[in-house]
Formats: sequence, structure tokens, C-alpha cells
Amino acid sequence: MSRTSTTNGPARLCARLAAFALLAGALLLGGSPALAAETININPGNVPRTATQATQNCDPNLGGGPFANEDVWVFNLPGNQQTSGNFLSVTATFSTPGGTEIRTIPTAPTSNSAIVNDMGTSKAWIRLPAGWTLTGASAVISGTADFFVLTHTCAASSPRVNPKLTLTKTGTPTSGLQAGDKVTYTYTVTNQSTGTVNPITGITVNDNTVTGITCQATSLAPGASTTCTGTYTVTKADVANGKIVNIAQATGFLGQQLVPSNNATFTVTTQEAQASLSIDKKARVESDCRDKCEKDGFAAKGDKIFYTYRVANTGTVTITNVAVNDPTAGPVVCNNTTLAPGTSTDCHAVNPHVVTAADVKKGKVVNTARATGKYGSATVTSDPVTVTVCIRHGKYDPRKPDKDKDGWDKDKDKDSWDKDKGGWDKDKDGKPHLPVTGVSSTQALSLGGGLLAAGALMVGASRLRRRETQA
Repeated sequence: MSRTSTTNGPARLCARLAAFALLAGALLLGGSPALAAETININPGNVPRTATQATQNCDPNLGGGPFANEDVWVFNLPGNQQTSGNFLSVTATFSTPGGTEIRTIPTAPTSNSAIVNDMGTSKAWIRLPAGWTLTGASAVISGTADFFVLTHTCAASSPRVNPKLTLTKTGTPTSGLQAGDKVTYTYTVTNQSTGTVNPITGITVNDNTVTGITCQATSLAPGASTTCTGTYTVTKADVANGKIVNIAQATGFLGQQLVPSNNATFTVTTQEAQASLSIDKKARVESDCRDKCEKDGFAAKGDKIFYTYRVANTGTVTITNVAVNDPTAGPVVCNNTTLAPGTSTDCHAVNPHVVTAADVKKGKVVNTARATGKYGSATVTSDPVTVTVCIRHGKYDPRKPDKDKDGWDKDKDKDSWDKDKGGWDKDKDGKPHLPVTGVSSTQALSLGGGLLAAGALMVGASRLRRRETQA
């Protein structure tokens, strides 16, 4: 690994010259050098490594050992201590069965770590659970060393092997499931064994509901994980139960030993099945009256009435064998006979209904239809829909004239029959008399009196004008 200090090139050379100058000055004055702290990394050739893979030395001055189920790790800052400096702290990263772990060796000693001077160099040691793998490390030092090393370890003596598999489980989708839907389950298997570097092999996942589960890897080293997947098709029984609860377990082998995982449970919920249909219906009249009554919506004897329908699936499940039952229209055909939730299809009567004399007598043609289908073995039936076509000028036609049952216009007939057959008018007593053809005497006297008054006024006005002129 490379140094994490940003000093390099000419600047690095200047730093080294400055360090030597400080060292020389300190020696001349009889003192010790004081160097700036910097961060360096472990020799990349030392990682990754387990304690058993390193040089073994159980030094009582450097952590001691061996210990049951604990490894001792010892790091060294090589070179002349007066220039290389001392460890101020060491931070190491390990891969463990439970995940990544970071441990720091501080300047001040603890019960399981310390920084010491040993044989002319600065060393740091730490005691950790057996079976961890060193993957990286960095150190803060007081000198100019380029790197530090893993000098040796003291691996655990006859470490207690603790094989362990863990399992977690998820599923998607998690809710709103209906019969026929598929649930995809994801399983994560992790080897959390300690005290061994050997893998667990032959890993499989068994689920009390899901079959055909496959795993990306079937052999796991301590700390490693793999993902497995499986699918399940929701049944009507699941929908009736309202949920699907299933339990899974992973198994593998450490050598000849069977290693079972924990039981992992996951629950998804279903949606209650709702099977329902709706139907809409329209009627179109084809009449021989052409332009006189085209598209007025009324029918006459012999006219043809064409019926069309639209059937929709308003439920939450797929409905099959979709059909329309219309006794008046007769056979009906549909474009589609299988409808998924939220879809619809158009249908039409094979033959038009021809208006009969019986229809005319009734005054209207009333037609009721229903949509039907199947959900499993159950029959699904829509609410009825009714369309009524009135007979043109029939008793339900609001536009017809006001006629009596014999076909006579009542007002016109009344005027005609107020006269007797001889053309005589009838008086209040019903007796005939001659009709009045001239003007009555009262009317004549009133008109004559009005004319005389107007003449008198005109004569008076003329006399007044002459007198004014003579004066």
C-alpha cells in the first residue's frame, strides 16, 4: 500500500533534508530529534492474511500467547528508530464472519493492546478473536518511515471452532396479491463461523412453501455471503387466507458436520377476490321512412333495431367465458371472452330485432340484457341493463297529436258538430236558428251617433276660425 501523506517529489526530499538537519542539530545540542507526525500504510504484501498464515512468535513482551480462541497481531516500524520514528497509533481493518471490523491500537496501553519499544524499533500489538483476516492497516508515526509491516502473529492454540450460518429473507411484492400472481423471494446466506478458516460447503435453502430455490454460490468462506432466489405462485387458498407466511432455513457442511441456519420467516398479504361485471347497451333503429324520421330514435312496424353492448370487468380477478344474455335480441357475440381486471370488450346481437305488430300494439320495444362469465367454477352475472325504443306516433311517443281513440282531432270535431246537418247554428237550448250574416241595429245606431258628433265638432271649429279672421 502507498503512503497517505501528500508529501512527494521535491517536497519529500526537502522534508527528509529538514529531518536530517533537525536530527543533526539535536545531536550537536545533545538532545533528541522532534519529528512531525504523519500517516503511513502497511506493506501491501502483508495483506490479506490470517494469523495462521503469518510468521509465528508468541513473545511474552509482545502480547504473549498462545491463547485459546484469540490471535495476537504484532506490527513493526522498520529502520533506524531515530529517523523512522515511533508508532503513535495503529488502525487495522479485519474481515470477520460478522462483517468488517476496525480496531485501533492507541498510544496508551490497554489490557489487550500496546505500543512498545523492542529491540531498537517501535512495535504495536493487539489480541483479537481467532479467525479474523487482516485486510488493511494504517499508522500515525512520529518519523519518516515509508511503511510498516506485520512482523509476526501468535495464532490461537487449538481454537474452538464455532460453525455458523445465518439466513435473512425478503419477498416482493408484499401486498395486494391475487390468485395467479407471482412472489419472488430473496434469501441471503452468510457464513459467520469463528475459529476456522475453512469454508462451509454444499449450501442450500429449503422453504416450506417455495420450491426450486437457486443460490449464486454454494461454498462460503468465513465472513462471506451469497444470495439465493425462488418464486411462488399465489393460489385461491392463499387469497382466502389473506396472507402467505412461509419459513426457510439454509444448511451446509463444515467438513462432515451439518451446519443449519436460523429459521427465516416472511409474510406477504393477499387481496380478497372480487369477481364482477358491468354492461352497457345501445339500440340503433334502421327505418324505411328515410329522411322523414331518420335517427329520431323511434320505430315503426317492420323497422330493424340493432343492439350493441360493452361488457367490463369491474372486479379484481380475471373472468372467462364472457357472454351477453339478451332474450329479445337473441344470440350475441363478443370480441373477447376473457377479461382481465379493468378491461372491457364490445359485443353485438347477431341479428337485428324486426318490429312486429305486437310491438306496435304495445307502443314500445323493451329489451333487457345481462353479462355473464366464469371465475373458476363460479358464475358471475352483471346487473341488468334495459333499453326501450318507443313506437313512432304510438301511445308512448310524446310528439303524437291529441287524438281520441277513434282517430279524430277532438277540437276540430267539436267545431264541426256544433252545427246541425242543415247548417243551422244552435242556441243555448240546442234549437237551430239562422246565423247572423249582417250588423246588429245596436251596432248601427252607435256608429251613426259617432259620425254626427264628429261632424258637429268640425262645423264649430270652422265658425271659430272665420270670426278670428274678420276681427
